[in-house]
Amino acid sequence: MNRPTKIAAVLAAIALAYPVAAWFTGQRIQTILDEQYADMQSHPTLKIAERSYERGLFSSTEKVTLEMAMPVAAEDGAVQAGEPLRMAFVSRIQHGPLPGFRTLAAATMDSELVLEGEPGAKLRETLGDKAPLTARTVFRFDGGGRSAIDSPAFEFGMPDGSGGELRVGFGGVDADVEFKPGMRSYTMKGTAESMSMEDPNMRISLSGLAFDGDQRRLFDDESWLYVGRQRATVATMSVEGKEGGELDGTDFRLERLSYDIDAPSDGEYVDITALLGTEVLRVADVDYGPAHYDFSLKHLHGRTLVALYRKLIEIGSDPEQLARQAEDPTAVFAPLAEPAMALLGHDPAFSIDRISFASPHGRADLSAQVSLDGIQPDELGNPLMLMAKLRAAADISVPQGLLQALAGGQAGSAEEAAFAAAQLEAQLGLLEAQGYLQRSDALVKTRAAFQQGQLTVNGKPFNPLALSGR
Repeated sequence: MNRPTKIAAVLAAIALAYPVAAWFTGQRIQTILDEQYADMQSHPTLKIAERSYERGLFSSTEKVTLEMAMPVAAEDGAVQAGEPLRMAFVSRIQHGPLPGFRTLAAATMDSELVLEGEPGAKLRETLGDKAPLTARTVFRFDGGGRSAIDSPAFEFGMPDGSGGELRVGFGGVDADVEFKPGMRSYTMKGTAESMSMEDPNMRISLSGLAFDGDQRRLFDDESWLYVGRQRATVATMSVEGKEGGELDGTDFRLERLSYDIDAPSDGEYVDITALLGTEVLRVADVDYGPAHYDFSLKHLHGRTLVALYRKLIEIGSDPEQLARQAEDPTAVFAPLAEPAMALLGHDPAFSIDRISFASPHGRADLSAQVSLDGIQPDELGNPLMLMAKLRAAADISVPQGLLQALAGGQAGSAEEAAFAAAQLEAQLGLLEAQGYLQRSDALVKTRAAFQQGQLTVNGKPFNPLALSGR
């Protein structure tokens, strides 16, 4: 066989084999997507209303319509079920091994978001033929892949449920997500230029958002619990009340805000450490920044944590539950009691590692820790046993000038402010004399602790009657 004949034979073999490979990769991608939407169905707030999949030899088309429960406020303030938000993802899939003859991969998928109903109509008025969100995904042969997500800037208005209009603005997003087979782990990185919401009472705006994360599933059979790290930074965030509205006079601004969560795991247990900070925290004309709020949740049992999380999501998407909470805020605790008590049975610990902020009078700092030591399942329903095993402590350092400003904040005259300041000074002096606090460098400092049913303040057993000088 001469050389040209050999080349022709090889090309003929490839031509015959390629349709078989394309058919195989098309089947593989459909299976991956089937598994993905099976996981999504387990989420309490999402419902797959419709799904169609038309598979061809070299390409396929998929349309998935999702519904999300949308509770709304009626004109009388009651929370009720609104029309669910319907959104469809339309995807055009090119099968490998050479999808579109542009790259070597199992498949490429180009997806567009289509909002239905009134929100979709409003968006189309703004965007025309542009999709509010697009994604290009390249699937590797092992089932993992990478998605590039993009959204244009847009703004639209819609009824707010109380007779007014809610205007939503979005400056666009650019994100990149790399995922392992079955979404067992993923990394992400992205930016969003701006976001805003405005109604007759206030305007909330945010600019310069950047985010990234590196997470993995704690359990292979649980698609909604990931461990790892997430971080976000925001250049500015502001809340402004409108003149004549219910929030007239509200003026709140954050600058250089950061949010960092680290959630490592040890077997079936998770630790969560959250660091929230802002360089500027301006309320009206007073800047309380830099401000920090850092807290930790340690030794959380993963399975019971998932049960509690699912119950929280379920409550947040149930209009009847939200209506009961609007009338009685404590109503939320009843459906959470069982998973919360189960979580307590695994000896979790909670700590406020740092609350700190500046003020015109100096810096204020607080830290606290709470834990239940060795609680047994049969003791969870016994308040006395819970109190006996509760351990808590808090350290507080507050400028005395800040306490005086807060004490006189509601005074209607200079005389009332002076009286409030004198009362505060008398109370602080009494507590200092009895050893319950210390005053140094214009700071009021104390430490409170609760252990084995005993409350101590500044290392001394605390007697509430001491507040009256008896």
